[in-house]
Amino acid sequence: MEFRKDIAMKAVKRITALLLAVLLVLAASACSDNPAGEDGKQPDAVTDTPTAADAQNPETDAPEEIYVPDALDGVDLGGATSRIFCWESWDPGEFFVEEDTGEIVVSAVYNRNLTVEERLNVTLAWDQYPRNDAAYGSTLKNAVQNQNASGDGTFDIVACYGMRIASCATDALLMNLCDAERVDLSMPWYYKSATKAGTLHKNYVYFTAGDLSYNALARMSGVFFNQKLVADYNIEDPYDMVLEGVWTIDKMHEVIRDLYVDLDGDGKAGQGDQYGVMCANDQMQTLYYGTGSHFIEHDADDTPVLSEDIYSERTLTILEKYLGVFSEEAAFKNSIGDDPTIFDTGRSLFYIYPLGHVSEGGLRNSDINYGFIPQPKVDEGEDTYHASVTNAVTLFAIPLVIESNERASAVFECLASEGYRQVSPVVFEQAYKAKYNYDDSARQTTIFDMIRQNAVFDLGKIFSSDLFSGFSNGVIGDFIWNNNTNYASQVQKLTKTWNKKMEKMTEKLNFGD
Repeated sequence: MEFRKDIAMKAVKRITALLLAVLLVLAASACSDNPAGEDGKQPDAVTDTPTAADAQNPETDAPEEIYVPDALDGVDLGGATSRIFCWESWDPGEFFVEEDTGEIVVSAVYNRNLTVEERLNVTLAWDQYPRNDAAYGSTLKNAVQNQNASGDGTFDIVACYGMRIASCATDALLMNLCDAERVDLSMPWYYKSATKAGTLHKNYVYFTAGDLSYNALARMSGVFFNQKLVADYNIEDPYDMVLEGVWTIDKMHEVIRDLYVDLDGDGKAGQGDQYGVMCANDQMQTLYYGTGSHFIEHDADDTPVLSEDIYSERTLTILEKYLGVFSEEAAFKNSIGDDPTIFDTGRSLFYIYPLGHVSEGGLRNSDINYGFIPQPKVDEGEDTYHASVTNAVTLFAIPLVIESNERASAVFECLASEGYRQVSPVVFEQAYKAKYNYDDSARQTTIFDMIRQNAVFDLGKIFSSDLFSGFSNGVIGDFIWNNNTNYASQVQKLTKTWNKKMEKMTEKLNFGD
């Protein structure tokens, strides 16, 4: 066992001092009696997050090495098998790999799972289901419903496309994680924003995300940029714009305005041309949340309520500004939809997409030099940049009826804590900061830290299909795509229906207080 702890210690050394400080801030109990602030609201992702100005000169007294222990020493599951439902996500090897190939992420996942099995004396059995069935079909819900009805306890843990997990939560099919004996949601291996999104009432948390898998890092949306085009067009350095706090929607509009070039000479905008910015329809849903806006907040009892952001003048401003950006000829937006090869082959300055694109085929094998920055702020007066987590994020939960609370909760906690020590440091520090880092000044490293600590999980987006008929998924995104300006009237018309659906959800879950 000492060998495994040495591995974990070496992995943790790779975490930067700034990231360590942030992770420790996250350790606030989700199942406490006073989870909300005095105003009944929660911070977006963490408290006291550094601003863009702070990020220029990060200082911390955090130690160079740290080993945050879990409370699982001495737990022995007697050689039992723990079966886990998981989906075929967009991130290969997210949950398990068959063998250690020597590739850094593969090795980290392989060793994490081996450590969990050795520590708990348990065998992990991963039942992986095809993406279309698990993400867009009823496979997960049927499995959990059958398990709860029969009492057979097939799966200890379910890990799937976020909206499917949310659907199980609204139908009262999942365990309250505050009742999971070995799960401690106050620990730094759970993202506070994800746990808040899974909170449906005070001390009732039904799902979360974090270092249980590296998917939460990979699905953070931001803006890739082409360094050659920055130089060719004498554009202000995007890293500097972020760190100086001047990277705004207006700045994006200004920079991309004259970048369209009809490269194929056919006289019309198409996939063979050059652009200033590109964003697929299904990625525009991140633009609202990427400004730090919310669809759902929590009141003083930690009960979800509609956010005032929905009705604000600020939201109308965001819509107006992005309508301007995507009305430009230099914005790739047509009926064909997304085509990452345009960016990957050096023909777009900006590409709005999740961070995981760095490990996908086209960009990973591309010859272009690129960087990654957050989505722009609304204006320079705002202090913080945010990162919306896309729909393809994996959420983790425990079915309502299980064979052993001890086994399910111990495996859940151990996967998270060992992921925190072994997988996330490797993915974040090496795969995303070193292997794919083309910036010698370490500004990219600082900005990655900024993006991660301000990742936003919003319950409204996660519950979009079940409670809000898809509106909260797009929010302003669908209006931008369709060049539609009747946002305010649509919101006014739908608010009453949304409130009724949320009330029915609360009644079904029967919190009993």
